Amino acid sequence: MKTNHLLRGIVGGAVCCALSACAYIPTSGPSAKKVAGLSQQHAEAALPEVELIDVNEGVVQSLYQQQASQSFAQWGGGYASHGAIDVGDMLDITIWEAPPAVLFGGALSSVGSGSAQQTKLPEQMVSARGTVSVPFVGDISVAGKTPAQVQDMIKGRLKKMANQPQVMVRLVQNNAATVSVIRAGNSVRMPLTTAGERVLDAVAAVGGSTANVQDTNVQLTRGNEVKTVALEDLVANPRQNILLRKGDIVTMITNPNSFTSMGAVGRSQQIGFSVKGLSLAEAVGRMGGLQDRRSDARGVFVFRYTPLYELPSENQSKWMGKGYSADADIPVVYRVNMADANSLFWMQRFPVKNKDVLYVSNAPLAEVQKFLSFVFSPVVSGVNSVNNLTN
Repeated sequence: MKTNHLLRGIVGGAVCCALSACAYIPTSGPSAKKVAGLSQQHAEAALPEVELIDVNEGVVQSLYQQQASQSFAQWGGGYASHGAIDVGDMLDITIWEAPPAVLFGGALSSVGSGSAQQTKLPEQMVSARGTVSVPFVGDISVAGKTPAQVQDMIKGRLKKMANQPQVMVRLVQNNAATVSVIRAGNSVRMPLTTAGERVLDAVAAVGGSTANVQDTNVQLTRGNEVKTVALEDLVANPRQNILLRKGDIVTMITNPNSFTSMGAVGRSQQIGFSVKGLSLAEAVGRMGGLQDRRSDARGVFVFRYTPLYELPSENQSKWMGKGYSADADIPVVYRVNMADANSLFWMQRFPVKNKDVLYVSNAPLAEVQKFLSFVFSPVVSGVNSVNNLTN
């Protein structure tokens, strides 16, 4: 009887302090309520301001479209180089004259006949004004013209001075219509020809990727725009393998992607994934799903730093009003309510990015159960030992 009274007293005391003591129970991370409260921190606290975004159809569509906008195919089919001459190109000019040829130094025989005279001019670089110089003709404008057009121009001007002149113009060094191809350990300037070089031609020009294909991105810079596509996608999708243009920069980036899973997910771990991309649904599957007895399905969070310009338009003005620039990185927490059946569709289009942290909070009931187990386990074990001794 005394033992039963003792047990009741301990149980009563434990229940009375359960709510106040829950805050001191060991846990795997903050509760969903505390995470949601990050966006309402006091300004005087030495903590970063955080943008909390509830995942819904509009948010998912915006993120999905941002990812799709990286496609090279959006730049269109491009064009093959039409072989036009430009400033800095090197030209080779050769001129023939039929006998009797004397304009460029041909010799006549005693009977007034001679062999055709070939004159090869020194190779010339097209000047900053877009011109080259030809003896007896002077400076001629060649920039923007094809070698065939330049041939006709020189021939036309020599007809009045030379006997049946013939002209050949060759582009021996293409210094203007080139593409820069950059890879760690090997970079080249690849000339563009009338054959029409494509992005994969640039990749091949530097010897391909030195790392695993699934860890390699191809970045294309055109003017002030930059787009990045996984090498896997570039190889698998011909529409991405577009024609290059003069001045393009192709950069091969090797950077293995990973995200970190934390909270009520069995164990915290870093999980790698292909640069081709990963959806939130796939990420949850890779980390083993949610723990039935511990996790709060309404408290699935994605922590990431996001450029301000990628936030929804209504959120951007708020941060700019605080003095943040358009390219500033904003701490963002995306909250997913997996208790909503619609979230299973949204998660299939929610892109996981490199260095994301996926956190699943503990359910409130799980914290209470953990506390009760923590309190009652030694008591019940002790009571059983006393009963065994009494018997």
